[in-house]
Amino acid sequence: MMKVFIFLIVFLNLSNEIISEKCQGISQYNRCSVNPACGCLYSSFDTNNTICGYLYTACSEFSACFNNNQSCYYRDHVCIKHPRCSNNHPICYPMRLASEAMCPSMFPSTTTVPTLPIPDDGICANATWDTNGITVAGGNGRGSAINQLDDPKGIFVDDDDIIYIADANNHRVMKWIRGVSNGQVVAGGNGQGNRSDQLDRVSSLVVSQNGTMFICDQNNRRIQKWLKNNNQGQTLVMNVSCYGMAMDSEGSLYDSSYDDGRVSKWPHDQLVAGGNGQGPNLDQLSNAVRLFVDQDHSVFVADSHNSRVMKWPVGAKQGIVVAGGNGRGSNNNQLNEPFAVVADRMGTVYVAEWGNQRVMRWFKDSKSGTVIIGGRGMGSQPYQLSRPKDLAFDRHGNLYVADTENFRVQMFPIDKSSCLSS
Repeated sequence: MMKVFIFLIVFLNLSNEIISEKCQGISQYNRCSVNPACGCLYSSFDTNNTICGYLYTACSEFSACFNNNQSCYYRDHVCIKHPRCSNNHPICYPMRLASEAMCPSMFPSTTTVPTLPIPDDGICANATWDTNGITVAGGNGRGSAINQLDDPKGIFVDDDDIIYIADANNHRVMKWIRGVSNGQVVAGGNGQGNRSDQLDRVSSLVVSQNGTMFICDQNNRRIQKWLKNNNQGQTLVMNVSCYGMAMDSEGSLYDSSYDDGRVSKWPHDQLVAGGNGQGPNLDQLSNAVRLFVDQDHSVFVADSHNSRVMKWPVGAKQGIVVAGGNGRGSNNNQLNEPFAVVADRMGTVYVAEWGNQRVMRWFKDSKSGTVIIGGRGMGSQPYQLSRPKDLAFDRHGNLYVADTENFRVQMFPIDKSSCLSS
C-alpha cells in the first residue's frame, strides 16, 4: 500500500509565541472550525491559550519543545499539548496549520463585513487581471537551455511564488524564482527514459510544503515522488495514463486519466469522477485533461473533448456541468478544448482553452463566461496566448498561464481595487 504525506518546511528560529484564544472553552481535539479536520489544541504552559488547528498531520513531523516545554527552535511554531502524538512531552506545532485559511472559524464575527469581501485566496467577484502578461519563465524561444522551455505543459506556484514547470519535451521539471532569468532543473533533465533519474514527457506536478514533488511521468505511465534536492525519483504508482494531478488539504493525490475517462484518488486508487468509459453523459468524461480539488474535496475536471468543465462532489455518481457543455465553439457559453481548470473559494471557475487561446471566468451557476485573458487570436504578443495548457494562481491572486507554443509562462497581475466597497 502506497502512502503520501505532506511534510513541513521548518526554519531555525527560537520561538515561544503566545497562542490566541480562538477555541476558548472547547475541549481538547473537539471541533472548532467549519473544517471538520480541525480541532482545539491547548498551550503547553497555559490552558487559557488555545489554537484551532489541523489534526491530521503525521506525528513524526513534529519535534519536541524545550526550555521547560515552552519554546521551539522553529519559526512560527508554538508549544502545544498533543497527547495523540506524545503523552509526556509537548510538541512544536506550525501556526500555518492553524491559519484562518486552513481552519476557518465557525463562530459568527462581530466585525462588519464589506459587501464584497476578499476570500482567503485574494480574489473577489470584482477582481480583474491585466490583459498584458509578463513573461516569468522561458520566453527565449524553443530550446533546452536553462532559460528556455519546450512544451511547458504544467505549472505549479508555491506559497513563495516559486514556479515549477513540467517541461515536457525536455523531459524535466524546472524551478523558476520570480525575477530570475534562468531556471533550475529540479527533476529529470537526463534525457528521455525510464530510469529513476529520468522522465518521459512529464505533463503535470504538485509540490508539497517541504518541496517534495509528485510528478505525472506521462509516457512512462507512472507517478514519481521526487524529494527536494534529490537527483532521482521514487515510483509511487505504476501503469497509469495520468495527465493532470492535484493534491487535497489532507495530502491525498488525484490524477486524471486521459485515455480512460476517469479521475483516481491515491493511495487507494479510489474512483472519484468518470470511470464509465469515454463519452458525453454526465457520468462520463472524454479525454480528461487537468483537474482541481477544492476545499470541500470536490473535483473539477477539464473534460476536453466534451468541451466542458465538470464538477464531481464527494461521493457523486454523476458530474455537474459548471462551464461549457454547449458544443465546441468560441461563444461566451461555449468552450473549445478546455485544458485546465481552477476554482476559487467563491466557486468561480477559471478555464484555459487550448482551442480558443483564452482564459475564461465562469461565476458559480452562470450559463456563460467572460474572457479575462487572451481571446485575441493565436500569437506571441503580451495580450495573446498560443495553445495554453495550464493555469494557476499565486497566494495574491495573480494568474499564471502555461503559454505552451510560445514556450513561456505568463503572469497576469490581479487588480483588487474594486474588491472592497466603501
